[in-house]
Amino acid sequence: MRAIRLHGFSQEFDTIQIEEGRRPVPKKGEVLVRMLYSPINPSDHNYIRGDYRRALERLIWNRGSETLYFDPERTNPHPTPPYTLGGEGVGIVVETGSSLLARRLKGKRVALAAGPPIGVWQDYVAVDAKRAIPVPDQLSDQEAAMTIINPLSAVFMVRDVLRVKPGTFLLQSAAGSALAKSVIALSREMGFETINIVRDGKHIEALAELGARHIVRLDQEDLRDAVARITHGRGVPYAMDPIGGELSAEMVGCLTLGGHLVAFGTLSGPSFELTTRDLMMPEARITGFFLGNHIAQKSPAQMLLTLRYLRKLLGGALGDVVIREVMPLESIHEALKLSRGGGEAGKILLHIGDR
Repeated sequence: MRAIRLHGFSQEFDTIQIEEGRRPVPKKGEVLVRMLYSPINPSDHNYIRGDYRRALERLIWNRGSETLYFDPERTNPHPTPPYTLGGEGVGIVVETGSSLLARRLKGKRVALAAGPPIGVWQDYVAVDAKRAIPVPDQLSDQEAAMTIINPLSAVFMVRDVLRVKPGTFLLQSAAGSALAKSVIALSREMGFETINIVRDGKHIEALAELGARHIVRLDQEDLRDAVARITHGRGVPYAMDPIGGELSAEMVGCLTLGGHLVAFGTLSGPSFELTTRDLMMPEARITGFFLGNHIAQKSPAQMLLTLRYLRKLLGGALGDVVIREVMPLESIHEALKLSRGGGEAGKILLHIGDR
């Protein structure tokens, strides 16, 4: 059985190897999934470079600790290489452990979330049955591979963190991304408007086809001027930003009284300079979001309800994600290089197996 394993943090992927291993045996409550496809997400690069580990070193509960944890209760340690990569994908349940939920999934095509140390970039992976979602027949295998991390993050940030109300505006950067397209799909479902920030005209047509009415091109218009024009000078109550850097500070300046920005990425850098009074005067706030920790705070019942809601949305295709290229698992190094650079639209998918 093939598996993509990381043996040390790396910027150039030289510590990543394709290895042969034993096929896992599912434990009680687990399902064994024969993998078909998996996308390469920014979070995969964070695990490869060690970005999450460096971020965890700064947290107060990890001060002076050799083992770094995602939570102050120290129940969820950051994995230490070597580990298997891959955060999400789609496959067929071929075997189950003992539990009613697991047995009900046998033979079904499921989207699943996993991640290091037991990631999905391998021929077979054993995961908790609660992390496997049966996918609608109308989704292709390639589409189904991308139905967890970005759509689930979008649902959590819009509904749980920001609590976006109908008839309001939500400002989002990186509007051409898969997650931003999920937010646009949610806006149609929930009745709010998105203001979508793009660097140039590359994504205009695709966003318009999804129903995005307000698109701001940073190469043509000042962001604050554009938001003032669209909102008739009031600003936005909600904002989402995976970019960081100077753009984050500009987005804070677009918030209205009591506005709320959620930061969930650092694509342009790990920090930005903020004018404190831009938060003070409108009594605005910034909240961080990390999917793993957000899920960890959910009860099983809450997760079940969220996954049911997500599955309902998937039935109507939650955002049209562009696939740039599909590459075999053996081409992992080339695939990773393609996925990290150039700002090109679309996901790189790994083809792991066939039905």
